[in-house]
Amino acid sequence: MPAPPGTMVYSILDRVIQFFQEKNNRERVQTQCLDPMIRYILDKLFPYIILVCILFSLILLMSVVSIYLLLSQLRMPVNAPIISALDIPSTNLARL
Repeated sequence: MPAPPGTMVYSILDRVIQFFQEKNNRERVQTQCLDPMIRYILDKLFPYIILVCILFSLILLMSVVSIYLLLSQLRMPVNAPIISALDIPSTNLARL
């Protein structure tokens, strides 16, 4: 009777799992493969992480300044003169 499909895959997977459950093998893979790859990736990404932090700080600073200016404008009374149609001389109305 033929073996069901995927039996070979399951046996290989079981052997790989057993291999990584041993502490010595796990530490060896971690120190010789994973740690250097992670270090390399972080070294390449570090300038972009710094750039994102700087941009975020600038956006936050601009938002705080904008809110401060907005609130300070709301506190100040408006002293602009209100011009009505009665204040405009009739000679100026004829030109319009």
